Amino acid sequence: MHLDADTLRDRDRALGLEWLLADGAGGYAASTVLGCGTRRYHGLWVPALKAPVDRRVVLAHVEMRLCAGGREAWLSTCEYADGFHPDGSAAAEGFDLDPLPRFSSRVGPLTAECEVLLLREGRGVCLTYRIGGEGDWAADLGPFLALRPMHALASRHEGYRAEPLEEACGLRVLVEGMPGVFLWTDAPAEVSVEPDWYFGVLRRAERERGFPATEDLLRPGRWTVSGSGPAEWRVFCSFDPPGGIDAAAARRAELARRADLRVRAGSPGDERLGRLVEAADAFLVRRRVGGEDLATVIAGYPWFGDWGRDAMIALPGLAVETGRLDVAERVLAAFAGSASEGMIPNRFAEETGEAEYNTVDASLWFLQAVAAYVRAGGRPEFVAERLWPAAAEVCERYHGGTRFGIRADDDGLVAAGSPETQLTWMDARSAGRPVTPRHGKAVEINALWISGLALVRELAEALGLPAPEAVGVERQARDAFEDRFWNERAGCLFDCIRPDGTADASVRPNQVLSVGLPHAPLAGERAKRVVAVVRERLLTPRGLRTLAPDDPAYCPAYAGGPDKRDAAYHQGTVWPWLLGPYVDAAMAVEPRACARGEAAGILAGLLDAMETAGLGQIGEIFDGQPPHRPRGCFAQAWSVAAAVHIWRRLEATGGVP
Repeated sequence: MHLDADTLRDRDRALGLEWLLADGAGGYAASTVLGCGTRRYHGLWVPALKAPVDRRVVLAHVEMRLCAGGREAWLSTCEYADGFHPDGSAAAEGFDLDPLPRFSSRVGPLTAECEVLLLREGRGVCLTYRIGGEGDWAADLGPFLALRPMHALASRHEGYRAEPLEEACGLRVLVEGMPGVFLWTDAPAEVSVEPDWYFGVLRRAERERGFPATEDLLRPGRWTVSGSGPAEWRVFCSFDPPGGIDAAAARRAELARRADLRVRAGSPGDERLGRLVEAADAFLVRRRVGGEDLATVIAGYPWFGDWGRDAMIALPGLAVETGRLDVAERVLAAFAGSASEGMIPNRFAEETGEAEYNTVDASLWFLQAVAAYVRAGGRPEFVAERLWPAAAEVCERYHGGTRFGIRADDDGLVAAGSPETQLTWMDARSAGRPVTPRHGKAVEINALWISGLALVRELAEALGLPAPEAVGVERQARDAFEDRFWNERAGCLFDCIRPDGTADASVRPNQVLSVGLPHAPLAGERAKRVVAVVRERLLTPRGLRTLAPDDPAYCPAYAGGPDKRDAAYHQGTVWPWLLGPYVDAAMAVEPRACARGEAAGILAGLLDAMETAGLGQIGEIFDGQPPHRPRGCFAQAWSVAAAVHIWRRLEATGGVP
């Protein structure tokens, strides 16, 4: 993926285009295509100190000035509260995403490049600089450090020490609460250790989101590199001292690893599908549980951690359908091992890694993920030993009762929550209250419950194990589902049955799960009507709206401060992840040719989205109304997983058109 000078010199547009590298341990590098950070989360090195959590923005950016042929030009860009300084957009010539993020600039007869290589497992970052052309030149480089938790902003302080290195051309910075940061270059450079603070660096995306938006950054020193004609050198930032990083070998290993990902996924011929496979890899990261090296799913970059609901929804697309059953095993084992009272964790806290359980659907999506693993040829002995106890307990505790009032009612359907809780995926809060109250019997929760009971029954038969007694309620719940949820007036399903028996008739996308899941509770003509209503009122090129536009509560755009955005989050905002369940539902009720044609168009729209905001990724959400501007996280696990799943559904039914 290449961006030309015209795109980069349109500064506001370029500052809305972001890139991402992930290190497999929760850390990452991310910025805009100008290298100018616009979010508090942007940085060239953001490692996880307690993989995959406790992430710190260490190296924010590196400033560069090039002098050649009597000319001087800044090649880096930084925005302050009072404007840009420096502004390298005028010299920008190109940005390439593949094989690694690479910034290109021109100064007179010379070209300059900077390529970003993020080292695996949190080992650091390597920036490779290249000068092309003839003539004498001199380059000044200055690293800017934030040295803070990723959700914070930095302010000037005296709690640091910068000192030169004896063993390399560089320096070390010590700050309380973090390992020492080593910065060095392999160039024959002049190094100066002159710590200085730069005040009022602006993070414009935070300002747009209604948050504090300026911070102070530390430049601990700088390098001056001089030469004549072509040259190449590297700058490193790491917690490890110089000497242990072979940059060329690390680059070769990373490119080989990515090539292997494509091979394991079946070597898709379409380059965009190959990039989709690589996008999926960014979310699969290491997590240590009980002394065992396992894995988890980062829900979204840059600010989400590992969330159980997101992980279980995304896992089939990210790992199972990309040929990585070994990784799927490690993720499933991590969450099964953290199950409590029949509940899979909703999230692991960013600061501490402690499990939190405030979700009703993560456990039910866990059953779906286990079933997807089994269908793909997962090892029966692993399922029996590591996953079956948790799966069986989900059924038993959801039937008999567990936290947050989760239990099966007399009709076999699952009820959960209270007016003060938000346990489904529509979980936004404003002023301390749920924006979209769905306590009681939510439609997708009961579709997942009924489907999950059938899947556990099948799993018990396959493993030769006795099924939990709770699976006996499946028929009763299935019979009650259609009777309770069908809304004849709207020709679709109610979204939720409240504890007092009244129904929420809001037209929402959750109902597609009742049609597309394995052993779905709705079939026949009513299932077709559900798909038709969702298609007509909720479907967009980027995902499904969370509320029909003719509803008085509909919000057409996700914008403004936190409260305004939270009010729109599930009230019309478009979510790409829902396209996976939608395609499953369409394929369940439509003629194959029609469903495949629609699915192909949907996949094309998702692949197009990979070139609009988070380059090479698919974002979290989009505005409900055209032009459906991208919002939220620029890289979201279940959005990418939905695209992978749709691609695989097309392949399984005749190939991608």
